[in-house]
Amino acid sequence: MEEFTYPRFDCETTTGVYNPIIERNSFTDRYFWSGHANPGSVWTLFVAYPTLVLGIYRRDRLLLTGTFLFVAVNPLLFSPPADDEAWTTRVVLGEQVWLEQGLRSSLTNLVFMTLAAPIHLYNLRAAAKRSPVRTVLSTAISMVLILVFFEQMARLYEHREQ
Repeated sequence: MEEFTYPRFDCETTTGVYNPIIERNSFTDRYFWSGHANPGSVWTLFVAYPTLVLGIYRRDRLLLTGTFLFVAVNPLLFSPPADDEAWTTRVVLGEQVWLEQGLRSSLTNLVFMTLAAPIHLYNLRAAAKRSPVRTVLSTAISMVLILVFFEQMARLYEHREQ
């Protein structure tokens, strides 16, 4: 059996910088981060959030179980990206940089997460209470906040050397 290797980003990067985070060879890098960096993984997980909210709203155990199982195996379903050309790949690489530096390393990201968390919790509570207007509106706001967070992570990756 051939040894698993991560894609080398030193040849085909938008930033032109080798990414040592992808080169690490830990269990989480191999089975989580490498597949999760694939755009297909990111976008299907993005869609899983409203599916989770719907499952809570409808109290649908099958939908909830299926969503949780899909989220758990999602990174295993996708191969590592060949390069960091895709925006969503840079999002995941930015998440890795952020975690590597420590969650408190960026005051902007920490403040954003602190302010966004109650909105996500409100969204889940609205779904649990079966409040249709509040659930739809807070889901839409949560999805926008997720995209804003994605953009922050992509920028963090692109500017990590500066």
